[in-house]
Amino acid sequence: MYLTQNGPKPLFSSGPVKALGGNPHPEPATLTAQLEDGEAYNIDSVPEVYEFSKSTEDASREMREFLSGAIGALNLDDVDPTEARVEGFREGITLLPHQVQGRVWMRERETGKKLGGILADMGLGKTIQTVTRILDGKPSGSDLAKAKNLYTKATLVVAPVSVMPQWASEIEKMAPGLRVIQHHGPKRTADPKVFGTVDVVITTYTTLASEHTKYAGTTESGKKKALREESDDSSDDSVIEESIRAKAKSSTKAKKGPLCALFETGFWRVVLDEAQNIKNRSTKAAKACFDLRGKYRWVLTGTPIQNSVEELFPFFHFLRIRPINNWDTFNARIAKPVKAGKTVNAMKRLHVVLSATMLRRTKNQTIEGKPLLVLPERTVEVVTCEFDPDERAFYEMLSERAANRLADIEAGGNISGKSYTQVLVLLLRLRQACNHPSLINKDHRKDAAAIESKPERKTEEEEESKEVDELADLFGAVDLAGGKECVVCQVSLPKSHESNYCDECAKTVVKVANRKSVSRRVGGRGAGSGSGADVVGDELDLLPSTKINKVLELLDQILARTSGKLDEDGKKIPPQKTIIFSQFTSMLDLIEPFLRNAGIRYCRYDGSMPPAKREEALNQIRNNKATRVILISFKAGGTGLNLTACNNVILVDLWWNPALEDQAFDRAHRLGQKKPVSIYKLTVRDTVEQRILQLQEKKRALAAAALSGGKLGKGGLKLEELLDLFDRADLD
Repeated sequence: MYLTQNGPKPLFSSGPVKALGGNPHPEPATLTAQLEDGEAYNIDSVPEVYEFSKSTEDASREMREFLSGAIGALNLDDVDPTEARVEGFREGITLLPHQVQGRVWMRERETGKKLGGILADMGLGKTIQTVTRILDGKPSGSDLAKAKNLYTKATLVVAPVSVMPQWASEIEKMAPGLRVIQHHGPKRTADPKVFGTVDVVITTYTTLASEHTKYAGTTESGKKKALREESDDSSDDSVIEESIRAKAKSSTKAKKGPLCALFETGFWRVVLDEAQNIKNRSTKAAKACFDLRGKYRWVLTGTPIQNSVEELFPFFHFLRIRPINNWDTFNARIAKPVKAGKTVNAMKRLHVVLSATMLRRTKNQTIEGKPLLVLPERTVEVVTCEFDPDERAFYEMLSERAANRLADIEAGGNISGKSYTQVLVLLLRLRQACNHPSLINKDHRKDAAAIESKPERKTEEEEESKEVDELADLFGAVDLAGGKECVVCQVSLPKSHESNYCDECAKTVVKVANRKSVSRRVGGRGAGSGSGADVVGDELDLLPSTKINKVLELLDQILARTSGKLDEDGKKIPPQKTIIFSQFTSMLDLIEPFLRNAGIRYCRYDGSMPPAKREEALNQIRNNKATRVILISFKAGGTGLNLTACNNVILVDLWWNPALEDQAFDRAHRLGQKKPVSIYKLTVRDTVEQRILQLQEKKRALAAAALSGGKLGKGGLKLEELLDLFDRADLD
């Protein structure tokens, strides 16, 4: 793990480096400098080499492969088995060997001038390792006094709203002695003194961003500027102390005003879970995290990079690791070289920092020839569906319409800005047609709006910051602002045009889609088979699509595995449970009546639901034996959730980034799963979905076991990849 003691002197150091805090593994001089004003790294301590420029794709692949492997891992043979028991854990709960390793590493990262780090395991138990650190690292009264009472004893955990209740339940299950509060919603406390009475405060990125916006209005611009400079360039205790006291003094009026208690105190430890939520340094959530006050800071993420190396910068900025917590330095020494296709020296510079500050283990690492984590078998089956004649004719009609419109767009010049957005919507319509023809009649903004979290009350400003449009976020940094266009083909319409469709689409595509929607009634078996809604199936006019029929067929096959079978005690084996993922909440709407019609009890989880309803759905699928299915929108539930109660996954529609699909599959195939996991990816032959599958395989081959699978760049898909998803034969 450690570099040799030989090499250039560390950054800002004029003498030998001393080991701190009794650290059994002192960092070498080439790696770090332990300074009076904090932890800094000499990113140029390794000699540079001349390198030729690579393609952007190859450069990105090399960077992701570097980050996808193990980093900072200690020798597992040195694990002390006595450290598997944690004081404060319930009887019978012990750490696995790799979690013991994490315990030792996190303890070491809170010694001397080391103030935290990045725990980047995927599916290896980041939560239990963090709870261990909270127990091991609870500050004593003397610790708080030594820190001049600038911090409360509490650890602040920031997580997505979907994961917040899971943190609370996991802590209760593992360490019931820890006092926990969930700081979220309109009834949350406005008194920061409350945080001093508990051990753990759990909040969400949306709540944090909301409080930061309100709190920023209570501080003077000069003090805010000083704090920003402090977070960029200094970690000197005296500077931090002065700024904290100044900020606390300036905020006394806020206690009687807006809800912003999170920024009126300092925390002993701040933990960012699913920290990829701050990958864009310009978002309100990221800026709020940067301004949190904490003695120790931790970043938890299974995907340090999804799209570009720039996504690492917010982590270093939050952790205040110099010199790459400064954007100008990071950009010049890391980001720009990678963009220019020169990764060798950039990776060496990153390794100097990450080998000390990041711990990442992979499931395929071994201990005595066995994987770190032994999970049941996982099988992934691509299920190829065949359109019926009507669906095929409809799809070909829409595909031809899209191809003609694409030709018009290309004839107009470079595809960028608004025209790029139009191409994305054309692609969206083709993908929706693979699910069900009626989806193309819906406004394309509907699916994006349902994915994003909404506040529990209209007056509660807790929605995630919207620096980009929600559908833009779905497809990758594009702007949907603009004039009126046909919702199918995106041709411009006059403002006086009453319909949402152009005349040609209204006469052809839309007319056929409507026939598919109202041909006959579903015929329901009554409410009560679903999630409590009073809508019955026969109130809807809808024909099933090929994919909906395939979903029902797969659910029948899954039910047959346990039907009529008994366990060792002679008791009836309950049915296996299934997660159904879709990119489109409108598709989940269409699936629901068919589940009710088939008598399948289900629940639903999407971003339009308030947190209490989402938690209710999770409890239902986990604890109600009669509930066989949970419908989940891909964005709302693709990461963070623990759904080991389900051992089957049906992915209704494909996404071109295979790593994001893998994250969704890991909701079921993870620590705690006892059954083999079956995953079904539905695709329709001779459609855009077949080309998406090909793109996935291309990205897997390029990135091997990479985190994000392929170069997405700033705008998502590269333009040539995007255009290749269309059937270009119609343009020849």
